[in-house]
This record gives sequence, structure tokens and C-alpha cells, in this order.
Amino acid sequence: MDRITRDANPDPESLNELLFADDQGLLNDNTERLQEHVDKLNTACEEHDMHISIIKTEVMTVSRTPKTLDITINNTALKQSKEFKYLGSIFTDDGKLDREIETRVQKANSVSL
Repeated sequence: MDRITRDANPDPESLNELLFADDQGLLNDNTERLQEHVDKLNTACEEHDMHISIIKTEVMTVSRTPKTLDITINNTALKQSKEFKYLGSIFTDDGKLDREIETRVQKANSVSL
């Protein structure tokens, strides 16, 4: 998998990928470059008989003003989310930590001593 992500990365000098086991996050501040990265990753996966699950793959923009992303895999649009969980932390499209804090407080309150 390291070779696939290395070959698919259009800008290896930038921090634009988060990788852990079978979880991966691609980051970019430019929609066209993000689409290029997704396309290259998809091509590299297909070359190794692997497929990106379109059902499980989501896109999200982090911005003060809501934006719509048009990112596709094999001409199929990816679902745009308002929030997602990555390695146990909740990321939201407004960049605020309210949901993360709320979730952690709920988990702490549910622990019985």
C-alpha cells in the first residue's frame, strides 16, 4: 500500500495524506488537485487489482462558508459529508470542535465508577 500511495501522490513534499491501516484521508486546498490525487490513487489501486469503495468514500470541505465539492471516482460522484470520524476524532465541515468535545463528554459521562 505504501508504494500505491507514494505513486499516486501528485505532491509528495506536502502533507496531503493521512494513512493508518486501511483508513486514508486525502487533503488539498484545491479541488482540481484533489481530483487529480483521487484519480491517481484509483488508477494505482486498479493496477494492483484493488478498488476504492465508492459507497464508503466521502468528501468534505472545511470552510466558514459551505461549499459543494464535485469529486468523482470513475465518473461517479462521491457523497459529500458535513462531518466524519477519522481514527476516533470527529472532523466537521465548519472546522469547529463542538461535536468532538460533545462526543468525548458523553463518553466520559457514560463511564460508571
